[in-house]
Amino acid sequence: MNLLPLLTLRYDPMDMYVPTFRLRDVSAPDVTKSYSKQNLASVRILENKIRSSIRREVDKFNQNKLCVALSAGVDSNLILCLLREEFPSLELECINVSFDESNEAIEAEKIAVKKDADFHRVYVENPLRDLPTMINIIGEPRWNVYQYYFIKKAKSISNLLFTGDGGDEVFAGYTFRYKKFLQTSDRNTTTLERAKLYLSCHERDWVPDQHEMFAEEMKFDWSPIYSLLTPYFSNNLKPLDQVILADYNGKLMHDFVPTNDKYFRFFKLQGFSPLLDNDVVELGFDWPSEMKYSTNSNIGKLPLREILQIYAPDSDKKMNVKVGYGMDLVNLWNSFGRETVTMLLDRGRIFEANLIDKNWYLKSLKRIDENADLRYISKMLQILSLEVWYRIFVTSEMSPSHHV
Repeated sequence: MNLLPLLTLRYDPMDMYVPTFRLRDVSAPDVTKSYSKQNLASVRILENKIRSSIRREVDKFNQNKLCVALSAGVDSNLILCLLREEFPSLELECINVSFDESNEAIEAEKIAVKKDADFHRVYVENPLRDLPTMINIIGEPRWNVYQYYFIKKAKSISNLLFTGDGGDEVFAGYTFRYKKFLQTSDRNTTTLERAKLYLSCHERDWVPDQHEMFAEEMKFDWSPIYSLLTPYFSNNLKPLDQVILADYNGKLMHDFVPTNDKYFRFFKLQGFSPLLDNDVVELGFDWPSEMKYSTNSNIGKLPLREILQIYAPDSDKKMNVKVGYGMDLVNLWNSFGRETVTMLLDRGRIFEANLIDKNWYLKSLKRIDENADLRYISKMLQILSLEVWYRIFVTSEMSPSHHV
């Protein structure tokens, strides 16, 4: 495990973990080859491929009852709709995880009710409390691994869980980043400049003084980080197709999929996302980005929305803003974060081990107190996860069952 990319990109591209489910390999030549196809598949063909993957998985495991991880967003809503269309009498149990009193869980419940599915809301007041348990399962110092909650809940109900994972990466759902990238990038932008720009669109992953965060012994350098990203931008693809390729081969492949898989294995649960079925992924990358994302309206996942409109006609009125299992970081920091961080890090083992610079920590803590900077809150929680990981796996002084 390489801490430098892990604490900068939020994943380690060199991690050798092999998930049970193998994502289809997609490279720049694959996408270029798709550009040359004369006849693009219709959205109806995409729907049929998603339906086929759903039927195959349900039939394989022969479950009378199955779970769906449901937010109020496009992807999980679509999976629920198609599940219900394919299996009108199947008992569906929808699970939503929320960390505050927002309306997102209320909207998700309305979606479940319309499709004659039971609804379970898992409310987590303090997601940091279970950090040792989650990190022990994942084996990496990351804090944004709260899939734990809906996967754990699903296991208490069924042996099969459906998710909407992959919709953002394959069908252009990260619209809040695309606009900045497209406005700043043009045909004259170099490969390195595009890699840097891509990283600048992921502001929550790193902080401006990232080089000061690591202790001198760690020898942090931005160049190896950029080199991990440049393969996705050293080609003739359109700028947004490059971004989608980088998203797919980055966080999806080395963060989201392995994290889910580790939880599935731990809880002995079968998890499946129809949007990551090999045939669906192939078809998704056959389409150029302009068929998946509208620059005028800044709306993505256009093929998925078109299918969803058939089975949930009023959905698009509410789904133009990305939603999901997010949380209010400032509220988390003020309620539990600062106390938890200072309790463990004021005498942190990661400073004694010369992994993280303590002066940077103290300076960043003061910065958050003065300004509540979201980027530094996110980074501080990541450093907290490193401390927990270190105490579990290196010094063995913290039990995985410990509540922080």
